[in-house]
Order: sequence, then C-alpha cells, then structure tokens
Amino acid sequence: MKQDLTTGVHLTVIPTTQFKTVSLLVSFCSPVTLATLTQRSLLADLLETSSHKYPTQTALASKLSSLYGANYSTNVMKTGELGQFQFGMTVPNGRYLEGQPDLLKDAVTFLNEMINFPLQSSSTPNAFDDATFDRQKKNLATALKSVSEDKMLYTRLQTQQLHFGNVAAAFPSAGRLEDVDALTATNVFAELNRMREHDEVYIYVLGDVTDETVVAALENLHLAPRPATHGQLAYHMSTPKALKQQVEHQPITQAKLDLIYHFPVDYGQAMYYPAQVFNALFGGTPLSLLFTNVREKQSLAYYANSSVNFFNQTLTVQTGIDGDNAEQVKQIINEQLAALAAGKMSEQRFQQVKETLINQREAAQDAPRMVIGAYLMDDLAQSPISVADWINGIEAVTMNDVALVARLATLATSYLLRD
Repeated sequence: MKQDLTTGVHLTVIPTTQFKTVSLLVSFCSPVTLATLTQRSLLADLLETSSHKYPTQTALASKLSSLYGANYSTNVMKTGELGQFQFGMTVPNGRYLEGQPDLLKDAVTFLNEMINFPLQSSSTPNAFDDATFDRQKKNLATALKSVSEDKMLYTRLQTQQLHFGNVAAAFPSAGRLEDVDALTATNVFAELNRMREHDEVYIYVLGDVTDETVVAALENLHLAPRPATHGQLAYHMSTPKALKQQVEHQPITQAKLDLIYHFPVDYGQAMYYPAQVFNALFGGTPLSLLFTNVREKQSLAYYANSSVNFFNQTLTVQTGIDGDNAEQVKQIINEQLAALAAGKMSEQRFQQVKETLINQREAAQDAPRMVIGAYLMDDLAQSPISVADWINGIEAVTMNDVALVARLATLATSYLLRD
C-alpha cells in the first residue's frame, strides 16, 4: 500500500510473513550540497547516540533493550544529485511474543523522540548539548583523518575528486575534513530544522503488519507538510574531451591505479540491464575478465574490479599493482574492455555471469533492508522495477547487447598512487 500521510510525506507498507521482525525506514531526501554534506554527517552521529529523553548512549541502549533488543541506526548517503538522511529501526513482531506487545507503536514513538526531540544545550537556544556535540565532532574528525590510512579508499576518493571537481558528487557522504572546524552546535541544529521542515520524506514499514495498524502507529510520528519534490536524481556530465591524469607519490609498498570511465547509462533505462551484465563480465564478479586475465593469468594486480554507478554515469576500475607496471596494467584493462565491445566473450561465461546476478538479487530478498532499499530506489527514480521484472531484464540480455553497451564507456580519469 502507498499513501501520503501529508504533503511531501509518503508511506509504503510492505506486508510479508517472511520475517518475524518489523523493519522501519524514514528517509529525508533533498538535493545534496557541499555546504550541508559534513553538517548532515555529524548530525547523523548526534541523532544516533542521544536525544532529550535518552541523553546518554547507556540510556539509549537501555531503551532499545526494553523493546526486546530493537535495533536503531541513522545513515547518510548520496544517490546521484540526491542526499538521503535515514532513520532505521527493526523490532520483533509483537504477535510472536508473550502478551503480544504493540512494538510497532513503541518503535514509532521512539523514532519520533529521536527525530523531533534532540539533546539540546541548557544555555543556548536552538543548539545541541555542548559536551555531546564536541565529542561527536571530534569523533567525526578522527574518522575523516583515518581515510588517508586506507589507501584503497583514499585512492578512490582522490580519483572521484579529479573526475568530478569541487562538487558534492566528488566527496563521500561522511563529508570533508576541511569543513569540520566550521561546524557548531548552532549551525548543525539549524540544518536539522531545515531537514525536518523542507526535506521530502519516504517512510517504509516491512513485516507481518496491516495497513491500518501501520497508519495508526504513525500518528505518533509528527511531520509537518513540506514540498513534494526532491529534485533531480541523476548527476550527468558531458563526454570528456581529454583524459584527466594524476600521479601521487607516497611511501607505500602496493600501488593503486584507479580509472573512471564516462558511462552514459541511467537507472531503469534501455541499456540498464545490459550494463549490469557487462560490468559483471568486465570486473564485477570473480568470473570477470579483470579478475581472470589481469589478476590471475597475467599476475599484474593484487586485486582488480569494476563497479557501475547508474546515478552519476561512471564505470570505475580499482586495482592494486606494482607501480612500475601501471601503463601495462592500464593497457590490459582497456584490452578487456575492447574485447567485450567486439563481442569476444564465451557463451559459458556469459550465462554463468547472468545466473550469478540473478542469484544475488534473489538472495537480497532475504534481507529486509535490501527489500526496503529497492522500494525506495523505485520511488526516487520514479521507475518501479519488481524483482520479476529485474530477473526478466537480465535474462533477456544478449551478447550483442553487452557489446553495444561496452562501446559506451570512455576513459575519462586516471589516478595512480605509488612509491
């Protein structure tokens, strides 16, 4: 069932007897901006660990324990041009417990507390509690500093920044270290108010529930009407006119070579299914050409994989290599791409890859968060794709389709981190 609780607040109820839990997701959606990226990252930490009623993590944990071990979390993520701030909660289904407590209603009441009643300063109006804010701000700075120690992640982020430039698409949802110092208990609280008042909201409830009980429970979640448009989803760049390249030197033992290809395929459009099969053949699975030829046969990479982002039109290749072999590795990677573009693939590998993708999608149906995530993506993209439709789409892909979509990839960015 789908219905609007008020303007800009959308509810989807997903009834199923598959799980003995009830899962809830409340996702606030708005265009992502550099100005708010780091603010919302810190905000997620603050709203995950405290509220007015539960000022400490101990008090919060005690409340969740009283809800029969309920799980609660916050999350920030980006999907193309869209930023999402999510509150997630999972509780046991009360009908399977002694006395059949109404844990759905309790869960909604808890979420209302965490969303609408943050732990505020006792001395400054419209500001977070100083001690809690300072602690979480310090933790965020530490986490962002640690990115440079994870060389695989560091290289990927540097490659994205080189590719996209100084826009939100280039940076992780966790934010930017250089923005942390400017965060205050007041300006982050102001961002919370903006989010609660203006972001479009999508609510999902999955479990053995009825539409009526869900709607009744959500009367305890107080959200005012707001604009019913979240803006454009996909982030598009024009085909690159020249290759962007950068080499960075650090005292490391294993070099990292990352490549980004411009890949003009959007979620749900005609080439969406062929693109997924192509990526699985190129570098997205252990059956892929990058894995078998670059890593295994040529022994030129410690790891080699690819991934597609259908919301910013990129195909990314990540490798761990000997820095002296960088040009040879790049050449062999492009040879694998050229082979697929020429239709050079075995029927056996092609069919195995399609079976792998279908098995992965079917397995995802056993995870409530994955099921809800698929419903959310359909709503944001305004392009509903059922599991059956998705499987049929993959099964219908031909080797010629893969060749056609492979020809769309244009190398745009190359980043090498080496000694």
